[in-house]
Amino acid sequence: MNFFVIGLPRSRTAWMANFLTQGQHCFHEGLDGCISINEYKEKLGNDNGDASTGLMLFDMNSEFPDAPKLIIESDAEKAIEYGYKTYGIYDPQYIYSLQERMDLIDGLRIPFDEIDDRLEEIWDHLIGTPFDKQRADLLKKLKIEVKDPFGFDLGAMEKLCSTINLT
Repeated sequence: MNFFVIGLPRSRTAWMANFLTQGQHCFHEGLDGCISINEYKEKLGNDNGDASTGLMLFDMNSEFPDAPKLIIESDAEKAIEYGYKTYGIYDPQYIYSLQERMDLIDGLRIPFDEIDDRLEEIWDHLIGTPFDKQRADLLKKLKIEVKDPFGFDLGAMEKLCSTINLT
């Protein structure tokens, strides 16, 4: 079964993709390069996951009704600040609109600063196989982040958004 991690930029989705790839694969920004929801579903297969901000662009409740979802609740202001630091010019309304869409997704909600303390709960919710505490403790020591979280193929993303009426 597919599983998903949804969060604003800088909410540890890249770290979660690494953490959740053990015995199965969890993409980070799996939408990258896909031009339709069907292409995305084909890319995922039946048992992979994705940790992504872009997942908020879809009606995750209807597209993947039975898939377990983790929603990382984080501070929109931090995501906006990161956008300004990284790109200079940034539209805060984009982050607020993502947050509004994220609020509509059903799933386990974990505040950003509780992630490390609730890893076993997250694992059980999304994966369901035995939890490897030793591996989790090792990964907690690593700083895993994407330098340019918006460095995906913009042409493909525009095509994908047009198929779901977002452009």
